[in-house]
Amino acid sequence: MAIKTFDTISELSRRYNGPVFRDTANDSLIVQDIINNNWHRYAWTQGKREIKYRETLRGEEVPIMVQVYP
Repeated sequence: MAIKTFDTISELSRRYNGPVFRDTANDSLIVQDIINNNWHRYAWTQGKREIKYRETLRGEEVPIMVQVYP
């Protein structure tokens, strides 16, 4: 199950024990949940105060991404 909110990208990375990626199409953040074999999409709230969960990508193609952390 995805955690709903984070304060920093480093906390997001630490929770999933892996890198954080940015979707080039919409600037959302994507992390891989290796244990459950899926990807979770997060996005910054307005003003970049916190990172909120948006959706879980299951059985879909993963978008074009660039690594942003670490």
